Amino acid sequence: MAHESHGGSKGPGARGLGVAAAVIALAAVGWFIVRSVTTEGGDASPPGREPAKAGGAAAAGGATSRIDAALNQALTLVRDGEGAKADAVLAQAISEFPEEPRLYLSRAEVLAAAKKPAEAYDMLEKALAIGPRDGETEFAAGTVASMCGKNERAAEHFQAAQQKMPTDYRPSLFLAQVQVKLKQSDAARANLVLAGKLNPDIAVVWGTLAELELAENRAGLALQHVARAREMEPRVTVWRVIEARALKRDARPREALAVLLGVEESERLRPPVLTLLLECYGLLNEPGEAAALCVRAAEADSGNAALARQASEWLARAGQTERAAEFAQRATLLGG
Repeated sequence: MAHESHGGSKGPGARGLGVAAAVIALAAVGWFIVRSVTTEGGDASPPGREPAKAGGAAAAGGATSRIDAALNQALTLVRDGEGAKADAVLAQAISEFPEEPRLYLSRAEVLAAAKKPAEAYDMLEKALAIGPRDGETEFAAGTVASMCGKNERAAEHFQAAQQKMPTDYRPSLFLAQVQVKLKQSDAARANLVLAGKLNPDIAVVWGTLAELELAENRAGLALQHVARAREMEPRVTVWRVIEARALKRDARPREALAVLLGVEESERLRPPVLTLLLECYGLLNEPGEAAALCVRAAEADSGNAALARQASEWLARAGQTERAAEFAQRATLLGG
């Protein structure tokens, strides 16, 4: 695979395929928002799930209403910003009704909102163990497992969700992204293609496919896929970055520059756009343009020693020795 970096690129494993983590995190947020219980009394079940049948301790008279009361009290506390109190209410209800899956699901929501994904995953596992093992809960468990770094477990949950929701593109998309992390490129590609068939209007499907092809040095295919992502979301910077990387890999740095120069100035001054722009200027033997860009970035982030050092290096390459010395001194003072 071609080396792409001047000044510290971490390669495609770190620079690319970063879409997956962000999308998985957003999915967790979305699931927990949609799943929140009602306040209208009675059924406090998540959408798509039948209220659990009361059994064991819950079979006693009034148990269902007490469970619903706990769920709705917790929801009210969450809406009032009292997440810790909501968690305590649900923990107490679970101790009283340990076979009620809705309590575990709601506590998972509270724990996830408190940025405690490991504890949230434990609650989701317990809900699944009680049943029913519906597709939405399997999908949520996969999402949270991925956030915890449990990628093998996440894959198992997404596969289960895929089987239970065969017309829903999400399990296939998220399974593919976990498989990317597990370095199962062929399986990931197959699931991305399936997700694209189920819903061809999701840009991240095509963007992730482009990343996969680029990681395997197939710039032409990457450009085909990312073109679809850019058509759907023309203002998203990450698709421009993927397209520019593919163009650069295809020995078309001038076209890559044109793609990147279409983003906002503030975006140009931050990695990965800045790094890629500098690489293209380097390939085109335009150190003056690279130096000017790097100086703007260093001035915008005046406490960044690495940027000051990089600006010094490009200024020296452009023959601007005095300014190069100035930025070198700044880098030294900043500890770089």
